[in-house]
Amino acid sequence: MQLKAQSKWGWLIASYLFLAGLGGGAYVTGVVADFVGGDWAALAKIGVALGFPCVLVGSVFLIADLGTPANFWRAFMRPGTSWVARGTIIISIFMVIGFLHIALWLWPFGVLEEGSGVRHVIGVVGAVFAFGTMIYTGLLLGANRPIAFWSTALVPVLFLVSALSTGTMAVILISALGGEGHSGPVSTLARVDIVLLVLEAIVIVMYLQATHRVPESRAAARLVLSGSVAPLFWLGVAAFGLAVPLVLELLSAYALDGSGAAVVAALAAVSGLAGGWCLRQVVLSGGVQAPLRAGRFEFALPNV
Repeated sequence: MQLKAQSKWGWLIASYLFLAGLGGGAYVTGVVADFVGGDWAALAKIGVALGFPCVLVGSVFLIADLGTPANFWRAFMRPGTSWVARGTIIISIFMVIGFLHIALWLWPFGVLEEGSGVRHVIGVVGAVFAFGTMIYTGLLLGANRPIAFWSTALVPVLFLVSALSTGTMAVILISALGGEGHSGPVSTLARVDIVLLVLEAIVIVMYLQATHRVPESRAAARLVLSGSVAPLFWLGVAAFGLAVPLVLELLSAYALDGSGAAVVAALAAVSGLAGGWCLRQVVLSGGVQAPLRAGRFEFALPNV
């Protein structure tokens, strides 16, 4: 029997997964930078400022994919048994904290500008839910048991590492566009992202190697590596998402300085962010459905 990939979850869900992860990763980057203080203040504000709006826009993509946005409230139902409900609650709490963090520190009130103690408490609580948001984007896919390619603990790990990397890149990019140049903190952030990119590549290899478990996950790996999804994987993920930003960040962090390093770091961020979206689309497109088995007979499940 020919196994079919799911076709219900497309670019809208990929955009939601990407933006939710990016927002969480950028927020965590901002919180850590705020604890460091000093020259890191500008990066801290950029990271915190990106958290709430990115997740908000991502949620709009999710609601648009529902077809009936008025029923979005049902996502909060049955948190005891549904990862959709748990994740919706986690993301909602993160958005509330992220919004308050922006409003009380950056705009319009600015009351936390001098109150670093309270600001750090808010940041730590927000970072906890930011991590929950990043991990949940992978757990959401794992809840779809008929799709073995998604039902592995490596998906949340992969999305977490990718979210931290894309969040870091977003902070670097906004910093470059804002005229911050390639300061010491930005250079350090680029070095951190080099580690994240290497780790992400390792997790991707482990993820694809673990697909030998069942026929449908092996079919998914073939689809990604040599099938119709292969161009997006090799060009979008392997090249633009990993190799290009890794080489450019190595150049910006170790071989260049000044405005040249800033431009190269910005190009690395643009490439890496595009690759981060491609990664989500590849994982979604590779979701081959398991057939319904009854004795010696198999029945193809309809696309979900």
